[in-house]
Amino acid sequence: MKRTACALEYLFAAALLVGTLLFVGTSPLRAQDIPPGEPAATADADRTEPPEDFPKTDASETQAAETEVSPGSGSAFAVSDLFDLPPDLSEKEAAAEAAYANAEPAGTVEEVFYRAQGATDEAGNVRIKNATGKSPDFAALLAAGPGLTVTDKAAPTVLIFHTHTSEAYLGAATGSFFSGEASRSLDPDESVVRVGTELQAVLEAHGIGVIHDTTVYDEVYTGAYQRSRAAVEKYLADYPSLQITLDVHRDATYNSSTSAIKPTAVIEGRKTAQVMIITGVEEGDVTDFPAWEQNLRFALGLHSAAETRFPGLMRPVYFCRRRYNMDLTPYSLLLEVGSDTNTLTEAVLAGRMLGQALADVIG
Repeated sequence: MKRTACALEYLFAAALLVGTLLFVGTSPLRAQDIPPGEPAATADADRTEPPEDFPKTDASETQAAETEVSPGSGSAFAVSDLFDLPPDLSEKEAAAEAAYANAEPAGTVEEVFYRAQGATDEAGNVRIKNATGKSPDFAALLAAGPGLTVTDKAAPTVLIFHTHTSEAYLGAATGSFFSGEASRSLDPDESVVRVGTELQAVLEAHGIGVIHDTTVYDEVYTGAYQRSRAAVEKYLADYPSLQITLDVHRDATYNSSTSAIKPTAVIEGRKTAQVMIITGVEEGDVTDFPAWEQNLRFALGLHSAAETRFPGLMRPVYFCRRRYNMDLTPYSLLLEVGSDTNTLTEAVLAGRMLGQALADVIG
């Protein structure tokens, strides 16, 4: 991660010398300065300050967010109604469309359906982007199954949290993004926290115990992963039945400062964000990650289950030289649900479908 930070500092200095900032343009809030091919989780992990559009909050608001943790205890959500979305989502989209109806766009949003783009390997219905120096037998690992055995799924089994809690989405699908549109929010109904809540509801509808941690970890970017790690370790100690941890994010992908990409699929006639699973490896300067291969098995199994039930939902698995707290259990993954230019509606739908796929894996 230090090498990434140094590289970004060098690029920034070079940009100043030539009198221009690369990938900033009219919308610095969405220009994430992400190294090519890297998910947003990678770039953000090295930030020393929050982005300019990080919402300001006082201590009382932050504390309120930190207490919104709820063990799963059942839900009235009907799994058969995965595509029957809450009315507040359409209301939010209408409000956003009205707010920017007469505004000049800062850039365009391109919908991209990721199938095999960037993939280096394929196993069954799973595609993988292998960014490591290892060459696992992906087909054999997929055939071996996720390796997960849950004896009492009603007990807390899944922990959902958000290291970059404030990551949010576009208000409406207009084909453009606008200056002033915040890509981050402390409102749990508008950020990745909402995606986690919808994922939780589907799992609970299947009788699976879930803890959803809504604590804000990224108000100060430096140390966000260390802070979420400490919280996850405490949850694992307090709830020994927990087996699966999911760090739910959203990506940010750009061609340039005025051209954004949103990963999009059409499933059952509905437009949805695509999901990318990130899983790591013990290699090079990544140490103390002995269960990485079991995590990889779990990632392949979840990806396959999602593609089996909802073809097109998943982007290639990103198998990389990172740890991202995934060493804490053999079933720990980082999930990128859409991008910052997907709409909240598209992300919520993807979260619901992913919840159904995970319920299929848990059984």
